[in-house]
Amino acid sequence: MIRKTTCKSALNRLLHAVCALGFLLPLAALPTFGQHVHQLSYNGSTWVDQSLGGAQTYVFSRIASILTTPNNQEHIYYFAGNPYHVHQLFYNGTNWADEDLTAETGAPAPNEYAVSAFSVGNYQYVYYIDLNYDLHQLLYNNSTWADTDLTKIVGGPQAFGQLVAFTTSPAIHVFYADVNSGHIHQIFNTNDTNWQDQDLTVMTGGASTDGNPMTGFNIGNYQYIYFLDGSGHVHQYLYNNLNWSDEDLTVLTQSVPSILGNNLDAFVVPGTKKLRVYVQDENNHILQLASTNNVKWSSSDLTKKTKTPPAYPGTSIAGLNTANNQLQVYYISGQSHVDQFLLPSHSTTWQNIDLTAESGGAGVTPQGGIAVLSLQNLPNVFYLGD
Repeated sequence: MIRKTTCKSALNRLLHAVCALGFLLPLAALPTFGQHVHQLSYNGSTWVDQSLGGAQTYVFSRIASILTTPNNQEHIYYFAGNPYHVHQLFYNGTNWADEDLTAETGAPAPNEYAVSAFSVGNYQYVYYIDLNYDLHQLLYNNSTWADTDLTKIVGGPQAFGQLVAFTTSPAIHVFYADVNSGHIHQIFNTNDTNWQDQDLTVMTGGASTDGNPMTGFNIGNYQYIYFLDGSGHVHQYLYNNLNWSDEDLTVLTQSVPSILGNNLDAFVVPGTKKLRVYVQDENNHILQLASTNNVKWSSSDLTKKTKTPPAYPGTSIAGLNTANNQLQVYYISGQSHVDQFLLPSHSTTWQNIDLTAESGGAGVTPQGGIAVLSLQNLPNVFYLGD
């Protein structure tokens, strides 16, 4: 039952992607390996592209990026090899090094392309789904890596789709979709050992998903989860420190629905209550859904505002707000370039910058993931390329 449902969901996602392309793409033509993780870094005046080496990646691999403190060390997590393994690339102060976390921990190989991570000091928490659709935690305790099968611990349903993970200190939260029902669950603990599972779809009476994209963050103990439902609407699950609720942001903003399988990202503007959600609609335009108080929401079409061509169908999206209050949104353009939407501080006019053209960067793998982090208030963008 699990494998049948999962195969059906995976096929649905592939068909949605093919339909979005507007023509039937022969499966044999899809590249599988040969890509590497690249970094686009901004030094304050120019963008520079470099390949980080490491293992050859899986073409649909997602990317998760984190900074550990106080050393400000960059860590990038991705899938590579055949069979797939979970890898990390990290900068040790001199050069980039690659580490095969699957081989190091003896953990099962990953099944899905989803990976999520966060850090607490130098502790690193990485989450993925294995071949049996169990949710796993890879934990670096500042000495060694260890694997834990969270699905077996809680006796919960098999996991599917993208993952969201963060800590509300001391609690750890990991959000996923049930492979059979599409219900959104969270696995959480409050002391590193008392793992529990909750069906948030049942608790909210809200929408469910079919392994579609999901993202989220926390503000203190308030928790925000965003995902696409079966009709391509963007939903927000909110925990207000008392209970969970569901809101349909596509209806609230009267915006264009998304094609199933399209991606989204979200964050809160630091030091404020301003919420920002970025999603690709059914016209392959990038939309910003915005709220200052989580009561009134508005929608802006960044593609129209900047008069740029539509994005690559199913592009990954990564948003960032810098300390100097610049809004930045990264995605893959229809030209298979890494593009940036930029809203400078104290400005109301969005700009679009082709970072691949500006940096003379590598050919971009458009089906792959994209991630961004800020180091010393300067953006570093990670993507898959030649």
